[in-house]
Amino acid sequence: MALTIKQILRRHGAFVAAVTAVAVGVAILLQDLVQGLIGVVAWGTGNSDFFAATIGYGLLTALPFAIGYFISLWIIAPIAEELRIGHVVTRAILATGVGATVMFIVLAALAITGAFSIPGSLFANSLGGIFNFDAATGGLARALTSALTALVGLLPLGVLGGVLLWLWRKDHPPRHPLSGLIDEV
Repeated sequence: MALTIKQILRRHGAFVAAVTAVAVGVAILLQDLVQGLIGVVAWGTGNSDFFAATIGYGLLTALPFAIGYFISLWIIAPIAEELRIGHVVTRAILATGVGATVMFIVLAALAITGAFSIPGSLFANSLGGIFNFDAATGGLARALTSALTALVGLLPLGVLGGVLLWLWRKDHPPRHPLSGLIDEV
């Protein structure tokens, strides 16, 4: 059965999934901030732009991760109260993987668009050197490394978020049954 976008967007459970994803995203930002503060204290390097850089890069990675985590918990594989713990952990691992994938897509898009540049005069070079292939491949490699590192590093947090969501749903069952794309197959 083919689902339309309208049917997918009318699925129930978006609010609780969004709260869980926001909590995971805030935890990621706080973790980055604490790790950065530990580095500043340990090495004694005072950087005036430390907080701006930490929050900026944290938002660049935490926001796409949280969006992917939310999409998975809402549309792909929602966590319902009737699931067993094994299914909950599996769906939370899937949500963490989707979050890391969205993070890779965003970082890869930034790497590819960052590889475009116009050095010197525009027509004297006959448009040679607009795209820096080495910068693009290096950026894609960094994006993949960042996404895989996030997948491994954030897996416990993602599973904890999924289990806490499941426990909350057990105490507060939704009025409408939850199902996702993984349940339609």
